[in-house]
Amino acid sequence: MTQDTSQDSLAATLQTPSRRFVPQAAIVLSCVAIIAAAGVWLYQQQAMEQFKLDISRQLAANKNSTVEFSKQLAGSAKLYEQFATKLSLLEAKQAESLSQQQALNNMYEALTHNETHRALSEIEQILGFASQQLQLGGNVNGALLALTNIDQKLAQLNRPELISLRQSITRDIDTLKALPYVDIIGISVKLDSLIKGLQDLPLSIDGYRQPPAAIKASTSSTALVKFSDEIWQQLKQLIQIRRMDKPEAMLLSPEQSFFLRENIKLRLLDARISLLLKDKTSYNSDLTAALRYLEQYFDKKAPQTAASIATLKQLAAQDLAIQLPELGSSLAAVRSARTIAERAKQ
Repeated sequence: MTQDTSQDSLAATLQTPSRRFVPQAAIVLSCVAIIAAAGVWLYQQQAMEQFKLDISRQLAANKNSTVEFSKQLAGSAKLYEQFATKLSLLEAKQAESLSQQQALNNMYEALTHNETHRALSEIEQILGFASQQLQLGGNVNGALLALTNIDQKLAQLNRPELISLRQSITRDIDTLKALPYVDIIGISVKLDSLIKGLQDLPLSIDGYRQPPAAIKASTSSTALVKFSDEIWQQLKQLIQIRRMDKPEAMLLSPEQSFFLRENIKLRLLDARISLLLKDKTSYNSDLTAALRYLEQYFDKKAPQTAASIATLKQLAAQDLAIQLPELGSSLAAVRSARTIAERAKQ
């Protein structure tokens, strides 16, 4: 019993104060909550207004930027149109230039082909003439000069399709340069000189046809001695003994002497023709006959005769046996190039 009473006293002691204080605290808390809510709402309103203001400013700025961008875009579009117009003009001019260039190229190609065809015709004629001169006249220098001129003309043309022709020309030039030199013109000049000087060469008989020397005047003072000297000189002139190694030379009459000189001239002319024809056998035969006539019928002691004999011996020793090349490969090459040029022209 006593224990129950003590517990009741403790519970009474621990109980909360009186209930009259509860409504006042709730009111205070409510007021505080209302004030806080009002502050929050006011802050939110201000923040919203500020946000709206910022948004408006941003929209205005964006609008200005959009307007400026639109202006720039319009300007860019205008520039683009201008550039497009200029580009179209440039493309048109470029197309016109290309067309003109193509026309010029066509004209140049046509002109070049015509020039090449004409040059090949000239080269073929020159080669044919040089080949004839080389084979008939043995004119190596003339053929070499013609081939050199052809090589220079081909170098000026500078056409790739003519490379093989130029190589053939170069080979023929090298072949002609490697030949031993025979002075055809110099030999012909010497033969002509011998022919012209033949008329002035003295015959062996001419020395025996000279008139007797004048009788020297006697220094004797007496008429008898003078008369005897004259008789003695006349007797000496009546009988003269002379030695002749070639008696047949004394048998030549003036008419025969003329024909002898003409025969030697003909021999020398034949030798010149044989020289041009590269006929060494006939050449040596004619020179040997002319040399034999000079030594047999002409005065070898005379300077002119001795010089003519020496010249004939020198000419007879000249070697004419030279194998001259043909220009057939170059002629075939130029004809082939001409055929190709004619096909390309068509």
